[in-house]
Amino acid sequence: MATRHEEYYQVTRVTRCIPKPFDHVRSRIESSLKPSAQAGLSVLNHTSSKESFEDYVKSVVGQHDFMPFWQADHSSWIHLYDVHNKHALRLVFGNPLIAITMIKQDIRAGLFVPIEAYIIEREDGSGTDIIYMKPSTLIAGSDDSSQNLKAAAEALDAKLEKLLDFVAAQ
Repeated sequence: MATRHEEYYQVTRVTRCIPKPFDHVRSRIESSLKPSAQAGLSVLNHTSSKESFEDYVKSVVGQHDFMPFWQADHSSWIHLYDVHNKHALRLVFGNPLIAITMIKQDIRAGLFVPIEAYIIEREDGSGTDIIYMKPSTLIAGSDDSSQNLKAAAEALDAKLEKLLDFVAAQ
């Protein structure tokens, strides 16, 4: 018989408020993620050996060590429901070589990698918000998380912050 187990822990949602237009913020993120038809889920086509997989991943990640995996442009339909933000984009991005540092510690970490971020143009046009769940609080927020898992997840937090600092800088 199947059983069910629930675990509760606190997750931190972060909002980075950037006083720049949505298109500028989106462009900065995309320039760092090195958008490519060969990145993202196509990485799975390069798994013949660990070495070839790692070489391929290294060739498609951007300057902050992330690649895009998927996006949902909510802008195309939310106006139908009187949501007045002109732009809202959900991005999923990551790096399997970073993910494995956590998945090796706890296979359940795979639930939270790659990272998700929601980029929203403020209704009043005064800038753009980037909202995300702090990876370490998702990945290693449980009381039974090992120190190695916490350290790997916090390294991911730092990489994400570097990317967002880059996005906000200009």
